[in-house]
Amino acid sequence: MRSDGRAVSEVVGFVLVFTLVIGTVTIVYAGGFGGLDATRDAERVNNAERAFDVMANNFEQLASGDAPNRATEIKLSEASLSTTSNRLTTINASGIDTAAGANPVAIRYDSGDGSQIVYELGAVIRIDDGNAVMIREPDFLFADNRTVVRYISARGSGQGTGGSTTVLVRAEKQSTALLATQSPAANVTIRMQTHPERAAVWEAYFEREIEDTTGTSNDYCDTTSVDVTTDRVVCYGFTVDSLSVSRVRVDVELT
Repeated sequence: MRSDGRAVSEVVGFVLVFTLVIGTVTIVYAGGFGGLDATRDAERVNNAERAFDVMANNFEQLASGDAPNRATEIKLSEASLSTTSNRLTTINASGIDTAAGANPVAIRYDSGDGSQIVYELGAVIRIDDGNAVMIREPDFLFADNRTVVRYISARGSGQGTGGSTTVLVRAEKQSTALLATQSPAANVTIRMQTHPERAAVWEAYFEREIEDTTGTSNDYCDTTSVDVTTDRVVCYGFTVDSLSVSRVRVDVELT
């Protein structure tokens, strides 16, 4: 027959082991579900990024004349999708009387937890906690000392939807225009309005492309603030053998 002391000791030991097991399970449960939540959030933003890449490709097909309209499906999953206000981009050079410009909207996916995907002037930009990366470049060509720019000018500001739903981004080409040609083109100047979070990646993109096509390294681009929602990226003073600028206007509807 067991002594009372031994029985008490075994009960205390059982309670300690049980408490340890419950505590460990609780930590694993909480940590595991926290990790699952983080993985789920990252995956839904990655899915949105892939959808925006498809959308950008669809827009380029419209611009190339491969189709009159396209629709891209984007799943929101507690996110939002909207079109911004119009922001102006122009290109000018010596001998061009009127700057070649476009005034497109951007299409923005907002995850609600610090990540955004933005389609702007043909480029796709991802922002995570304020850090922006251009993951798809616009439909511009800077090569062999020549510059060919095709603006894909999305129209349809002020739209927005959110929640857990699937949105169709419907796009229909409205017009195509050749805005400017110049050979050679001296004192080429690019002026672009964009959101402050995206200005640095646009400046870096233009700086890199201009240096590659001219073969010279210089501080071609600067960024200045217009207001709290808009920065202006300006690149100036470069010369190329030929410059061509066209614009494709595309009506956008979120349904």
